Amino acid sequence: MGEQTGARARRRAETRGAIVRAATGLFRERGVAATSIDDIAAGAGIARRTFFLHFPSKEDVLFHYLEGHVGRAAEALDGLPAQASPAQGVAAVMAVLVDLFEDPTAGTDELADLRAELVTAARGLPASLVVRLQRAQSDLVGALRLRFPDPAGWPLMAAHLGACMGAATAAAVAVERPGARAAAIRDAVGRASAGFEA
Repeated sequence: MGEQTGARARRRAETRGAIVRAATGLFRERGVAATSIDDIAAGAGIARRTFFLHFPSKEDVLFHYLEGHVGRAAEALDGLPAQASPAQGVAAVMAVLVDLFEDPTAGTDELADLRAELVTAARGLPASLVVRLQRAQSDLVGALRLRFPDPAGWPLMAAHLGACMGAATAAAVAVERPGARAAAIRDAVGRASAGFEA
């Protein structure tokens, strides 16, 4: 049973990887608007319906890394000292997210220009992406609540995380030069945290 589950998970990861690779190549070559889901499915060697088992829309492929990054950020809470404050917890989570954005092996910045172009053209994030970002924030709030179980601190902790994530998203979209993006995100997160660390 465990062997079948492992093989299924491997096949799922391979298919998802093929979709991401095909979409990345097509998005770079043609742009997001000129690339259809059928194009991506053909490039990945899958049926159109299989695409939808992995992503709700083609735009969501631009954020394919999000869930994995959120998981790694939540794991950072395990390394905090026992006396850490909720503000230090938020700082640890955000530090991992920004570091991953900056890490070339993580591939986060790979499609940042296309994400910025998409947001500008749509005058905001597509609804499916808003849902994913809200889910990511909710998952991180859940991890923070487990690490800092005093309910009295939860509203401020959630507000702190929300301010940081909002600042990071805004900076990522606003900065046009890829080499300057990570520094701008780090600066924006630092400024968003300033009022919460006192």
